[in-house]
Amino acid sequence: MANSSPLNAGPTPLKQIAFAFPFRKKGQGNGALATDITDEHDMYPLLKQEPTGSFPVSASGMWHGGIHISEAGAGQGLDLKGGVRCIADGEVIAWRVNRKYLASTLPSQNGGPEINAQYSTGFALVQHSMEFPLGKKWTFFSLYMHLQDYASYEADPALPWPGYWSAKYQVTEDTVDKPTASASGQAPSVDQTGLRVRVNRPHGATVGILPRGTLVSLSKREGDWGQIAEDPGALIAPAVGGYVASSAAIGKWIFLGKEHGHPSPVVEKVMPDSVFDCVNVIPQPEQRLKVKAGDVLGYLGRYDSLRDQTSNRVVHIEVFSDDSIKQFIIDGRAGVNANITTPANWSQLGLSATPTILRIAAGTTLYDKDPVAGTPPQASAQAKKTDVIQVETFAVLQNHAGNSFLETSPGNDGQKRHWWKVDSVDMQRNAISGWVREQSFAGGTVTQEHSQSWIDFECHDQDHDPTHTIFASTADYVAYTKASDDPTAGGIGKLSPLMTAIYRALYPYGDGAHAAEELRSTGQNPQGSSFPWVAFRASRLVPKHESEWANPSKWQELVSAIEQSNEPEPQHEEEKKRIAKLVWWDEVQAGVPGFPGPDVFHIHPIAMAGNFASKKLVCKKCGTVITLTKSFMSKIAPGANVGVADELIRASTDLFKKYGVNSCRQIKHLLAQAKVETTRFTSFRESLNYVSYTGQSLYNMAPTAINNGFARKNMTFPTPAAKIAWIQNHLIANDPAYGEHCFGVNVQPGKDFRGRGLLQLTFYETYKRCGDAIGYPIDSQPELVESNPRVIIETGLWFWANYGIGSIADNPSTIGDDGVKKVTYPINSGYKALSERQRFHREISIIFNQEFSSGCTDD
Repeated sequence: MANSSPLNAGPTPLKQIAFAFPFRKKGQGNGALATDITDEHDMYPLLKQEPTGSFPVSASGMWHGGIHISEAGAGQGLDLKGGVRCIADGEVIAWRVNRKYLASTLPSQNGGPEINAQYSTGFALVQHSMEFPLGKKWTFFSLYMHLQDYASYEADPALPWPGYWSAKYQVTEDTVDKPTASASGQAPSVDQTGLRVRVNRPHGATVGILPRGTLVSLSKREGDWGQIAEDPGALIAPAVGGYVASSAAIGKWIFLGKEHGHPSPVVEKVMPDSVFDCVNVIPQPEQRLKVKAGDVLGYLGRYDSLRDQTSNRVVHIEVFSDDSIKQFIIDGRAGVNANITTPANWSQLGLSATPTILRIAAGTTLYDKDPVAGTPPQASAQAKKTDVIQVETFAVLQNHAGNSFLETSPGNDGQKRHWWKVDSVDMQRNAISGWVREQSFAGGTVTQEHSQSWIDFECHDQDHDPTHTIFASTADYVAYTKASDDPTAGGIGKLSPLMTAIYRALYPYGDGAHAAEELRSTGQNPQGSSFPWVAFRASRLVPKHESEWANPSKWQELVSAIEQSNEPEPQHEEEKKRIAKLVWWDEVQAGVPGFPGPDVFHIHPIAMAGNFASKKLVCKKCGTVITLTKSFMSKIAPGANVGVADELIRASTDLFKKYGVNSCRQIKHLLAQAKVETTRFTSFRESLNYVSYTGQSLYNMAPTAINNGFARKNMTFPTPAAKIAWIQNHLIANDPAYGEHCFGVNVQPGKDFRGRGLLQLTFYETYKRCGDAIGYPIDSQPELVESNPRVIIETGLWFWANYGIGSIADNPSTIGDDGVKKVTYPINSGYKALSERQRFHREISIIFNQEFSSGCTDD
C-alpha cells in the first residue's frame, strides 16, 4: 500500500484542463481501430467537404459560428461510430433530446413526391474553465447540436446512454419481494409484489416494498446497488397491514441486478416523458455531470434538407464566450512574457517551460536543399517564400521521420538548433515545402511559442447584420441573391463592418470586388494549393456575433425580406417552424447563473483543440519524444491488464503532462513503482484477506493505519487480545466487497478505502482530496479506483504530483538503486519490496532507452 502516514503536499500547480478533438480518425482497412487525431491540419481538408459552408461564413452567405461534421462530408474520414466527443474537461449545464426526430412536411411540387424531412433539436451544452496565469480564470462553453434522438438508442441497445440524461429506474415484473404476513397471519395480496428497499446494502433491514412499475431516481450507483434520490411516491409497508410513508425510501438502497433465476434485471433504466423535447437546465454545479475531454456526449442526428429528399446526419459544434476572452488572451500573453525566461516559474505552475508551437511567418523563405551529413539545409536561387502563416506543434513535427535536423555545431546565435521541414504555399498559392531553423533563421521570421500566448488569435467585435447575413443590411443580401446586374453586389463595400474586417484578415491583398464569393469559399483550397489555407487562417479569428440559437425573430425578418422580393416558397414556412424549435438560449440564460447573453465571441472548435490539445510527450531535459507505445508496454509488462496498458499509453499524451510527468527519469521511476504496487499491472486493489498471516502479524504490518481506522470509528477494546480477535474476524476472515472494516469511516458505512489504483491510494481523506482534484466521486465510489482504467491511472498521477515525487525523481542525485530508494519513500516508507523496485527500475530503464533512444541515461 502507499505510505501509511500523511505526507506534505508539494506546491499547488495551476489548475489545468485537457483538450481533445471532437472525433477520432477512422481506422484504415477492415477491422482497423480508430486513432486519436493529433494534428489539427488533418481536420481542415475534411471540413472542406462540408457543403453547408465553413467558419465563420456559410455557403449561402450567412453567418456561421461553428463547424459541421456530417456523414456525407467530413465524417467520411472520421470514426462516427465512436460518437461526438467533448473537446475539453467541463460539466454539462443543459441538454435536450428528442423522443423521436421532428419532421418538416412539404407538399408535392412540380410533380415530385412529398418531402418528409426529419431533424433533431437535441443538444448538449458544456461549461469549461481555464486558468493562466495563476489566479486568472476564464469560462467558456462548447455546444454539440443536432444529436441523435432517443428512438435511435432504443433501436440500438448496445449504444451507451449519455451520462447527463435524467434516467430513472422502473421496477419490473421480474420482482418477487412481498411484505411479511400480518401479526394475525394475513398474507400479502398479489398486487403487493415489488422490490425490497433496504437501509443498507446488501442485507440491511427492510424499509418497504416498491410496487412493480414504480419509477425511482438514484443519487448514486455502486455495483448492482442504487441509492434512492427522491420520494418514489409509493411504498408498501414491510408487513401486511402496516403503513410507511413513501418518503422513507429516500437515501435507502435497492438491488438493480438479476435475481431468483429471472433472465432480466429487477429494474430497467427508462427516460421519463417529462425530459423529452424540452430544454433541461442544470443550475446547481453539484448536480452537473463532470465530463472529461474525449468523453462521448452523443451521436450524429438527422438534419434533412428542405430542398430535396436527401437524408443527412450531422452535428454542429461551436465554442463561445462572453467578452472576458479578450482580457484572458491579454493576460495569457503577458503571463508568457513574464515567465518565458524563468523555467522554475513554469515548473511551479505545473507547466513545461518548453514552447510547444513553431510559427513560420508569411514571407519566410523555405530552404529547399536538404541537409547533407552535418551541414544544415541551404537555399538555392529557386527557393520560394511563403504567402501564409504556418503554425505547427513540435509534437507533430517530431512525429514525422526525416523532417528534423539537429545542428552538429553552433549556428549564428551560438546555439545548436533544430531545423524543421514544413509545408506552405508560395505567392501564387502553389504548394511548397522546405526547411526553417527554429530560431534565429536568416530566411525569415520563425518563432517558438507557447499555447498560452494564443498565437494569431484575433478578436473582432465590429457591427454585423442583425439578420445574420454577411452584408451590411438585409436588403443588400437580397439584392446579392437575386444575381442582379450590379457588379458591386458582392463587393466589399456591401459587407457589414464585421465581415469587412474578417475579409481583410483573410485576404490582405484582395481587391474586394468579389468579397462575398471569396468569403463563401473560405473552406476550400486556394487554386493550386493542396491545403485550405484560408480556412486555417480563419480558424484563428474570434468574431463577436449574436448566436444562431437565440432570438428567432431575426430569421422571420430575413425570410419576410426574401419573400417580398421573390415568390414565397413552402420551404420558408417550414424553415420558420424549425427555427422556433431549435432555439434554447433564453431558457439556459434564465436557469444558469452567469450564463452570458446571446451576443458572444465564437472560437473555432478545431483551432481551440489544436492550440491546447494534448501533444506528444517530450522530455524536458533531453527533448526525446517519449509517448508510450504498445510495443514498449508489452516489453516491460507482457501480462499487463490490456485496458490499463492502453490507458497508460493514452495518459502519456495528456495526463502525464497535466501532472508534471515530463521527463524520461520520471517515467522510468513511475513505471517501476507502479509495476510493484499493481503486481505487474494486473491487480489494482490491495487484498485484505491475508490468509498467510496471523492477526498479530497483520497488525504489525500496518499498526498506524489500523489504529487510525479504529479511532475514526470510535472503536475501543478492553484488551490487546480483543483487538487482535477483531482484526482476525474482520480483516482476515472477512473480505467481502460490501464489508466495512477499519479503513472505512463513519460517514461512509459499508465502504473501505484500502490501497487501490496505480500507486495504491489509501485512506478516506486521501480519496476525498484526490477525488475533488480529478473530478471523480471516488470518496463515495472507491471501486472506481480499481475498475476504471482512467481513474486507476489518474489517481496514481495525482499522488505522484501531490507529494512531489516527480521532483525527487528529477533530482540529479537520484541515481541508481539509492535513487530508487529515495523515490520509494513517499510511496512506501517501510521500503517494502525495495529490491524488486530497484530491479524493475533497472530493467525498465534498459528497455526505455532502447525503445525511445533516450538522451537521459544517468539513471
